[in-house]
Amino acid sequence: INEGDYDKRTALHLAAGEGKDDIVGLLCRHKANVNVEDRWGNKPLDDAERGKNRTKCKTILKNFGATNGYRKEDIGDSTTRRREISNFKVTFEELEMVDKIGKGSFGEIYRCRWRDIMVAAKCIRTAKVEKEWAMKQVLNQLKDEKALSDFRTEISILKSLRHPNIVLLLAYSTTEDLEVMISELMKCSLLDVFKAHIINGTKMKKKDKFAYATQLAQGMQYLHTCKPVIIHRDLKPANLLIDHSGVLKVADFGLSKVRPDPKQNEKDTFMMTGETGSYRFMAPEVFRHSDYNETVDVYSFGMILFFLLSGKPPWPDDNGIVAATKAAEEGDRPMIPRSWDNPLQILLQDCWDENPSSRPSFRQIL
Repeated sequence: INEGDYDKRTALHLAAGEGKDDIVGLLCRHKANVNVEDRWGNKPLDDAERGKNRTKCKTILKNFGATNGYRKEDIGDSTTRRREISNFKVTFEELEMVDKIGKGSFGEIYRCRWRDIMVAAKCIRTAKVEKEWAMKQVLNQLKDEKALSDFRTEISILKSLRHPNIVLLLAYSTTEDLEVMISELMKCSLLDVFKAHIINGTKMKKKDKFAYATQLAQGMQYLHTCKPVIIHRDLKPANLLIDHSGVLKVADFGLSKVRPDPKQNEKDTFMMTGETGSYRFMAPEVFRHSDYNETVDVYSFGMILFFLLSGKPPWPDDNGIVAATKAAEEGDRPMIPRSWDNPLQILLQDCWDENPSSRPSFRQIL
């Protein structure tokens, strides 16, 4: 009952983080260690205190003698903070490149060996990386400053996130010679799964469809209950990764945004505009450059759920911009087969409702 995962997080850590009062109580009554620490020094009570509406959960833990970990108690201790930060730092010499597994405008993604485990390393192109890793000539053009900004945004957000359905950041470097982010190595993306079924002429198992949808909703529920709220803004199958155990995890936080005012009502919109994200899964208010809030992620979830259930992307015959235009300017939505269960039809319609305030929260979806 007190066994931990790779990060030494036990069942009690996870239940407390999700606010599962009944499970927390059950584990405590069965002698779960209420003061067990994960690899970052967090105890179950710390996880409970990060979410909203966790009063009962915190009370149960405290009744069984739970206390906070060092992060909570020693937040002003500069030595502790330095130790915490140094554990995240990585140097070029620590990385052994195995092969390239991805490429983008910002640079490359490599499979690497780091501290005796296999990891994924997302790298911004630099002279040193080009010379030492790719064995190519040094790039003459300047770095893409937008890509660099997105990269650093992703690091700043990921280093504070800990959830089974969020890709784990292990280490990073933001030096001039090495802009790299080390994360757990995943098997493939949800888009890869879709493509494999299309190529092989097979269909995804129903249980897998609902497992992926549930895991995505759990990861997003965590992000939307962070303080302050984190809006992903670019949910799409390519940014949803599957690990070697078949667990879906949300990735790619380069376009994510922290709510400016954490005291705002969670249904309020705020001044954030621009075409951020991928067109086919983009909420209408984003495409129209209107104000928006975290409900844009719910809209994207609805489109991904439709993809999961139908096996086809929304508006499969249109390119992304045409699809987004239809949704934003014409109020068009994918046709839902009448043969689907009524609760699913209602959920989809609610998720992609034109009125953002009418869309459900991820807690309601779960």
